[in-house]
Amino acid sequence: MATIKVLLMKGEKMIILRGLIPVFIAYVIYKRNGKAYGGDIKKDIERLLQKPVPRSLIYGTLKRMEKYGIIEKCKEKNKMAYKLNERGKIFLIKHVEILRYLSPIINQVIYDMDRKLTIDKSE
Repeated sequence: MATIKVLLMKGEKMIILRGLIPVFIAYVIYKRNGKAYGGDIKKDIERLLQKPVPRSLIYGTLKRMEKYGIIEKCKEKNKMAYKLNERGKIFLIKHVEILRYLSPIINQVIYDMDRKLTIDKSE
């Protein structure tokens, strides 16, 4: 099967990935027993995505998540930590359910596209 390198045009962003960042952040905080420092969140997200993530994306998302009441800031050891509150746990659970529902659909799209690309490549 041929591998296709995805090239983004200048200024084009991975919209789906950006939309999932709050879910990934909530997941990372949850895995760290409900509280994490911003730098640790960034490292865990980069490990999860296997690619560098701009600091501004993480901290901008944390700010929005705090505004929406999903997380709370708390000072700890002279550093700012982020805590997943009850609303944040519900946010994460609901989004995991959505991802669970979408997973077979996404897999079908990938499977169909892989088959189509293989057929197109052999013609």
